Amino acid sequence: MDRTFEVRCNASEDGQLHVKTNALSIRVGQRIWRKGAEEIWDSVLILCEKGDDGNLVTKVVVCHPDWDQQLQIATIESSSSNRGTPAAALRCDLTQIHVRPYQSSENTAGL
Repeated sequence: MDRTFEVRCNASEDGQLHVKTNALSIRVGQRIWRKGAEEIWDSVLILCEKGDDGNLVTKVVVCHPDWDQQLQIATIESSSSNRGTPAAALRCDLTQIHVRPYQSSENTAGL
C-alpha cells in the first residue's frame, strides 16, 4: 500500500519513531504550571490527511491554556498525484484562523 505521509521523530535518549501512513496526528506537549499544579499541555498539533478533493493536507495548530480557541497557523497542501497540470509541489497558506479545539480522542477525520 502506498503511504502518503511520513514522520520521523527523535526523542533523544528515549527513542525514535519512523513511520509511513495515510493519516497522521501529532501532539507536542510541554510542561506548564497552571492553577498551582504541573501538567503537560498540548501546545502544537500537526494534523495530516487526504482532503475531499484528493489533495494531501497538513495543518499546524497552536494551543494555549488561556485561549478559548486554538489557532491554526499554517495549511500545507500537495496534490496526491500528478494530474498532468503544472502546479507548485507544495502550497502554503499562512493565514491564521481560530478553530474549535481538537480533543485528544479525535483522529484527523473531518479536519
